[in-house]
Amino acid sequence: MLGGLDRPTSGEVVLDGTDLAKLSESRLTRVRSENIGFVFQSFNLIPTLTAQENVETALVPLGVKVRERRERAAEALRSVGLGERLGHLPSEMSGGQQQRVAIARALVKRPKVLLADEPTGNLDEGTRDEIMDVLERLWREHALTFVMVTHDSSIARKAPRLATLRKGRINVRENAGA
Repeated sequence: MLGGLDRPTSGEVVLDGTDLAKLSESRLTRVRSENIGFVFQSFNLIPTLTAQENVETALVPLGVKVRERRERAAEALRSVGLGERLGHLPSEMSGGQQQRVAIARALVKRPKVLLADEPTGNLDEGTRDEIMDVLERLWREHALTFVMVTHDSSIARKAPRLATLRKGRINVRENAGA
């Protein structure tokens, strides 16, 4: 619901003063493509596209011209430490590198909100920590609203605000450990 992929049966989901539940499907799609970046546990990269092409796909619905798409995608990949891997296919990259491509794809459109669903769930501990360092740095640099779902308590402890969902109830608290 936060990403506008599902609609609530009651209540509101408000982004920048707009209730997403009340938007037409076409307007919701536009708001989602312009304002929300998604990072998934399984990367969701297109296997036949290079890292740069995978990142560029986020800009196509926004009508960004080819030259600017290429420049922005290359810059986004450099920002996550993959400037030398632009022409590589997902199968030629490690899991951590693939997740960095997915992060670059989410951020290339300069969203207001970044939603990450278990972004380190498929990674080993060392790579998990590297990816979290990248996400934290980018969150701070871009002043994003960053919402992450995780079952990893070591990651959850780093968050400045922690929301837990138990038996249909959300409990939000400031995280003293962050």
